[in-house]
Amino acid sequence: MAKKKKFNFSLRKLIYNDKYLIIISIILAIVIWYATAMNLSPETSKTISVSLSNDFSDSPAAQLGIKCYGEDNINVDVTISCKKYMAKDINADDLRVYLQTNNVTSTGTQDVPIKVEANGKADFNITSYYPTSYRAYFDVEEQKTMDIDIIYSSGNFVEQGYLMGDPLLSESSVTLKGPKAYISQVSRVTSVVEFNEKLTKTQSVNLNPIPVDRSGATVDYIDLESKNENITLTIPVYKKTVLDVTSSFTGKPAGLNLSELSIDYSVDSLNAGVLEDSGDNSLNIGNIDFSQITVGNREFSFDINNADNIRILDDIENVTVSVTVPDTFSTKTLNIDKDNVEITNIPEGYRAEIVSISSYSATAVGKEKELEAISNSNVRLLVDLSNKDNNLNGSAVDYNAVASVDNNDTCWIYGNYSVKIRLYK
Repeated sequence: MAKKKKFNFSLRKLIYNDKYLIIISIILAIVIWYATAMNLSPETSKTISVSLSNDFSDSPAAQLGIKCYGEDNINVDVTISCKKYMAKDINADDLRVYLQTNNVTSTGTQDVPIKVEANGKADFNITSYYPTSYRAYFDVEEQKTMDIDIIYSSGNFVEQGYLMGDPLLSESSVTLKGPKAYISQVSRVTSVVEFNEKLTKTQSVNLNPIPVDRSGATVDYIDLESKNENITLTIPVYKKTVLDVTSSFTGKPAGLNLSELSIDYSVDSLNAGVLEDSGDNSLNIGNIDFSQITVGNREFSFDINNADNIRILDDIENVTVSVTVPDTFSTKTLNIDKDNVEITNIPEGYRAEIVSISSYSATAVGKEKELEAISNSNVRLLVDLSNKDNNLNGSAVDYNAVASVDNNDTCWIYGNYSVKIRLYK
């Protein structure tokens, strides 16, 4: 059996071995250099910018209903001193910067102390910082609603031959929020509107409302709130023109030529303003129903100031239309039978019972020869139940009826008619 070699450590051999001695010397030199560098490193200074928010949520001021009105965030420049080799590793996370909010217990302008401390164990010293306090206004919050006053920078911003309509605001008022003392200073909310060139078509602009006092100066610390992100002002611009006056007819028999009637207007044309892209060259003042026309003359008056997209410039409020049915036409009285009443749009699951008719006779209008060809069976009343709230509890309800002449395209029925109907299951 072979004998194991015994390992004998000899310090003397290690010291006198040049190779090991060189390695040990290098290691010792590095250790000594590093220790000396740390202890003898020069001091340096560094300035760090720290963002500070005006948070008073857990302060006595918040409990008293007092709100801070000032900059939301401020930058505090903190100067520290430390060993030069450490400077690059120190940043804002190593600093705690805060407001001493417990000092605020009343309203008014106040300077709140700013405090700066090191976060945890620090190998640096805080030598200075700026600013050392935060100035803001403190007050109870109040709000109120005010209308927006539009101020035009120029009094003449519409091109010649055009005119401005009534301005339209997407929102006529805004809600003001701010310190009570400043809210009381607000006299009105204004927005200046300026156009670079004269207008020839309708224009919409975004407004920038500003709260001002009696002298017109902007009131500070006021926030404006609206329903939408932007408040817009729309200025309709109309082109001046002359419009022919017309009307339309409903219930006209398909075969009747309107030229056989005499239709006259109290004015044939009107001076008006129309929107540039409307393409209007006439004004339809309204509908005339043939059920209101019989032999002889009938007059119909229309309010022309409610016309859409048109602004009447003449000093006229109403236009009268005179419709004359000549004596070449006649009338004929016919009987109305319940069997000739047609009811549409009956509610699902219900039946309709005709209780009565407002009149069991009708007046037909037309040429004499045409009237001779029609009889009682040609008179029809149409009742549409979808045009009115129906009574489903069994009570009888009056419904308007449209009267017509079957199998004839030149005669019509004159007058108004209604049918009393009861709905039941």
